[in-house]
Amino acid sequence: MEQKWVKSFYKKQFEWFPYLHEYSEEYDEMAKEIASQVGKPFQSVLEIGAGNGNLARAIATLGKEVTTVELVPELVEYAKQFKNENITSLCGSFYDIDLPETFDVLLYIDGFGVGEDSDQLFLLKRVYNWLKQDGMALIDIYNPNYWEKADGKSMYIDQSRKVLREYKYDKKNHRMLDVWWKEENPEDTHSQSLACYSIGEIEKLCKEAGLKIIDIFPGGAMDWDEWKYYEKVSLEECLSYRIKTVRA
Repeated sequence: MEQKWVKSFYKKQFEWFPYLHEYSEEYDEMAKEIASQVGKPFQSVLEIGAGNGNLARAIATLGKEVTTVELVPELVEYAKQFKNENITSLCGSFYDIDLPETFDVLLYIDGFGVGEDSDQLFLLKRVYNWLKQDGMALIDIYNPNYWEKADGKSMYIDQSRKVLREYKYDKKNHRMLDVWWKEENPEDTHSQSLACYSIGEIEKLCKEAGLKIIDIFPGGAMDWDEWKYYEKVSLEECLSYRIKTVRA
């Protein structure tokens, strides 16, 4: 079920992208936004696909108990070095890791869509089982409308201008492709492939998993004509939207 590209891509992304080695106020703002979107008191949080652990650190500063699950060992070790007693960092795949407890809130921020529809359904069923009876999940979903328009766009990942990325869109399979390479070595590419879902499509998957979407939060988008990123745009234009889902 685990895709071959996943571990190698996110490890390489962590190596090449200096931003992922920094903690900024952006994580604190993200944590506050998440608390606002939850919309009620909560204590225990499960973050899957937790990456460098910086978001978990920000959420923990709000007095929450956070458990993280991350596949890439290097990212888990990076997160553990900050030694926060409110955070439990686990290394493993969210497809098969054993988590006996349930949580008030589950987060999957920026990464949903690995594998096929059957993989998403399997994961959503696990989400159902990880939630307390009155718990909720916040999950970012990639918007096919945006990614179809982004097809063929490329850029440097930061001001060092050493690493480039190009977005592609697989229209037949409704997948965004994100290809990274060093300018000095364009033949050595590293790619991720994530499924994009319309609201109707993700609602159907959630329903099959026993979940119900109760709110939707549009994210930001790149204006390719102005070459400017906007933090919040319409649901039609956003690169991803966040669903708030509960047990049905």
